[in-house]
Amino acid sequence: MKEKLKQIQDQLQNAPALLASKKVAAGFDGFIDSIVRVINFKTEVSGPVFFNTIKEFGNYIAGKSGSGFSLESEELVQKLGGNMPIMANAMAQMGTNVNCVGAFGIPSIAPVFSQMHPNCKLYTYTNPGFTTAMEFNDGKIMLAQMTDLNHSDWNTIKSTIGLEKLRKIFGDADLVCLVNWSELDHSNKIWEGLLEDIFAGSNSTQKQFFFDLSDCSKRKPEAITSAIKLIEQFGKYGKVTLSLNRNEANILYQTFIDSNPHTDLQAAGNKFFTELNIDTLIVHSSKLSVSWDVNGTYMSEPVFIANPKFSTGAGDNFNAGYCMATLIGLNAELSLIMANCVANCYITMGDSPDITALNTYISELINNIA
Repeated sequence: MKEKLKQIQDQLQNAPALLASKKVAAGFDGFIDSIVRVINFKTEVSGPVFFNTIKEFGNYIAGKSGSGFSLESEELVQKLGGNMPIMANAMAQMGTNVNCVGAFGIPSIAPVFSQMHPNCKLYTYTNPGFTTAMEFNDGKIMLAQMTDLNHSDWNTIKSTIGLEKLRKIFGDADLVCLVNWSELDHSNKIWEGLLEDIFAGSNSTQKQFFFDLSDCSKRKPEAITSAIKLIEQFGKYGKVTLSLNRNEANILYQTFIDSNPHTDLQAAGNKFFTELNIDTLIVHSSKLSVSWDVNGTYMSEPVFIANPKFSTGAGDNFNAGYCMATLIGLNAELSLIMANCVANCYITMGDSPDITALNTYISELINNIA
């Protein structure tokens, strides 16, 4: 592991100039996140005591069955949210230019998105959703209010931003990131629009396409199947990567392989990857990340962080780290390791790392390896 971390550091030396020359296009969500901790009880001496785990919180709620009750939360921070804005911001922090097509506010961009890195150029087509993210030590619960997002489709995006502008944004990109499929009701139509209006007839096969479905628990199997077929079609124009967390991987496994999810992450991925016509599959969790490509299977165990500053956005930073690793030329195995490093930096610091901070973190890891 020490040698692999050193290989990443070697590549990071040239990363600033290389990433500055790259163009990334990302779409299509946008949220304002209120990150809270839920109060269990209060004491006169020490103040509020929070629920530590989702199980503890769930047991409390189940115990109130048959009666009404209220909950109090304490807001930690209100910040820009949505898979695409967080991921784009993390990529920009590492030095690349990102054209972001998303729900940032109409007729003007909401003030919270002024927090985004100057390397992000924002193109807005509707108002953002609002998410209350309840943080626990073992995970998070996201309560989303979609506002105008559920009514916006490819025609909305085309009419607001303009087809020629969209062709330039996505046509000129080295990397196209399409994330949070599950929370946008018209995601499949938007992806169809990209294929038909932007990429159809293109002779380029050099692009990189990165997809993350997000939690698709509430989407029907036929919609998920359609999404996967669309993802495979992007392979006509470049290399396709699909990134899933453990929950999402289970849902896709149940959709395509077997109604009973596989308990072994690697064994499940082995079966699922053979069913997909894509270049790279990633499945990541807080304990293990695994990727598959034509050359083999790779695993990386992230460093465990007992008390994360934030967990909301950790997966988006993982994805950003993986994408930046591929743009600087790392192979699938080293990209997976770098993705975990970027996510852990974010969890520890509460902010996405730049190249200097990432390099420092990797040096600390190397020094801690016997």
